[in-house]
Amino acid sequence: MPRRKKLTTVNLSSGGSYSGHTTDDVCTLDVLARKYEEALSETRPTTLYAPNTIYHVDRIQRLFEEYCDKFQLDPQETLRECATARMENFLHWLLRTYTIKKTSTLTTYWRQLSQLYIMWTQRRMDPAVMRQIFVFIEGPLTEEYGLDNEEIEKPLMEADDFVELIRYHWASDINWFPNERQRLQLAAILLLAAFTGSRPQALLDLTYRDLDLYIEKDAETRVDMLRLGVKLTKTKSRQKRKRPKTYTFNLDDNPIFCVITHIVSLAFDDSAFGPPDLKSPDVLFRLRARREKGCQPIPWRKEMLEVPIFRRAIATKEGVKTSPDRALTYNVYQAWVKRLGEALGYLQTLTTYCLRRALGNAINDDPKSNAAVRNLALDHVGSSTIFERNYLSRMIRYSTQDAFWNREANPQAAKSASRIGRLRDPNRPRKLTTEQSQQVRRLPSVRRLLESRDRVRGVIVREFGFLRMAIGEPIHAEYKKLECMVNSTIRAEERALLKCIQRQYDEAAPVEAIQRQIKGTSAEGQELTTESTPTQIKIPERRQIAEAAMSDPAVFTGPKALSRHIKCSATMISLCRQREGRRETRRERLSRKYSRSTGETDTATTVVSTPTLPLSSPPEGCVPLACQGFQCLFCLCSNLPQEDREKRYAGKHSLQRHTERCRLRHFQEKDRIPCPDKVACRGKVFEGKSHFKNHAASVHLFVL
Repeated sequence: MPRRKKLTTVNLSSGGSYSGHTTDDVCTLDVLARKYEEALSETRPTTLYAPNTIYHVDRIQRLFEEYCDKFQLDPQETLRECATARMENFLHWLLRTYTIKKTSTLTTYWRQLSQLYIMWTQRRMDPAVMRQIFVFIEGPLTEEYGLDNEEIEKPLMEADDFVELIRYHWASDINWFPNERQRLQLAAILLLAAFTGSRPQALLDLTYRDLDLYIEKDAETRVDMLRLGVKLTKTKSRQKRKRPKTYTFNLDDNPIFCVITHIVSLAFDDSAFGPPDLKSPDVLFRLRARREKGCQPIPWRKEMLEVPIFRRAIATKEGVKTSPDRALTYNVYQAWVKRLGEALGYLQTLTTYCLRRALGNAINDDPKSNAAVRNLALDHVGSSTIFERNYLSRMIRYSTQDAFWNREANPQAAKSASRIGRLRDPNRPRKLTTEQSQQVRRLPSVRRLLESRDRVRGVIVREFGFLRMAIGEPIHAEYKKLECMVNSTIRAEERALLKCIQRQYDEAAPVEAIQRQIKGTSAEGQELTTESTPTQIKIPERRQIAEAAMSDPAVFTGPKALSRHIKCSATMISLCRQREGRRETRRERLSRKYSRSTGETDTATTVVSTPTLPLSSPPEGCVPLACQGFQCLFCLCSNLPQEDREKRYAGKHSLQRHTERCRLRHFQEKDRIPCPDKVACRGKVFEGKSHFKNHAASVHLFVL
């Protein structure tokens, strides 16, 4: 029996009193009557839906209301009746109004509409109607509209491909990160995704409270081992009942593939450890477990427990910083992962689910595991149906040929067929050239839109003088609408042209490669392969990590293994405070090539030697930094690489745009702005942008 609550009061010796429960905690007739009235008037959903599900249901609700408005129907009444003919007519309207190419997409819309039916009517749709509409979608609708009903192959990222992915991420990655902590975070998320098989949002929502770092003595060797427990609480089923699961990680031989090394490096960058004197990896990795208990937990600071581990970068007055409390978004993370796959030449799109499916299939193939462990790791509740339908590779990962001949099976060949890296070509076109982009803009449909937009722009300029003067007028809204149509049409045509070019390349590349191989072998007996140009890494810390990633795995074993973890962690901590310079734009590259061909000097990228900032206190009469040409004073005083600090812009207007967008936009007109030259102008703060600009122009030759 539970303990009954009582309104008790305890008199204290100091003269005060303490009440165990208040009237709000104890059940009274007034409270029960209020709760009863709320239950009568309140409508609750029959199922607890996740925010993402509610978003999709709201989208199908807008589509259904748009359809009902065309026929002047009441949406709720129409859906409540759920007439088969009306539902089929709605699907016809969807296919004729929006671009839908696959049967599975239409099936998903129908499932979402059935969820909307549950929300509106508080009951499930008639199973006969559901079955009849599914048959209608897969039969007549698919045939009439030529929908694609073939299930695409879902690739797996096996261990060999994953090693190549991590190495490319550190050594040759084409992604540009706001700061280098984001690069380290991406590597840590990929490692966790590979070793846990979790959904990406569950990893992005991790906080320090979910991490259990401790030192434990090994049961057999009695050696002190640093271990990390990762509890995933933000699972898909948490809306109904929280079902957290915990993974335990040990130190990996190679620190580049070690989850613990990445996590503790991020923690040191956040100063998240509770003990005040725990300030370096050298101290952490040499801690020992307590003899009496056999385990030494390493606590976090209380104020860091609810802070996300993987956080986004934000622009501040001091430049780009890591947000103190805002988690990294899925869209940004997935864009980085997708670009990694494109740079490696994968024909299929690389996603976190490639790692999730790979782990699920690896557990399924392991004779020492079972379905219960696999379902727990993948967060599949109930049965194995979800895994068999959506995760099990359609490539048979078993040698049926060996089974037929009754000989020992060699499953490696069959397993390699499902790898994402099996079909890989780094030379596959990833984007259009400048000439191909210009070809898109010469298409008749694009030219008509451009002419219409320019005509409206001319009218605005004649009547108002400038575009911004017409903001709020109907003609300006028409101009913005035409501009959006131009941009969307160009993007659609560019995507279509790129797909066409990639399809032609996929057909021609194998034939040409075989022809070159035949001719090369018959002529010289050598394989004709060209080495890709190495990526120039400007940041020393990243260069050291890239060298470690490309090293022989044997160097990470032996007595010096722990010292390599310490060194790598210290390098990662230092890397978090660095920032890569802005990448060169296409226009700047074309300008530089043109300047080289004509022998002219490129003022946009010329690097001029500038005094570097001393680390110690400046001597008396220190000369302030002076911008040469169109250099940015903020960049000169930043921690960017030297080439990016000393960059010259093409002209005054380019410099003004850069300064306003990246630096001064965080200050209001009358805000106090400190001088970025912390050496010669230490402590100088100016009242407002005008005062600062006067100082920058007169002292630093930074004219805005």
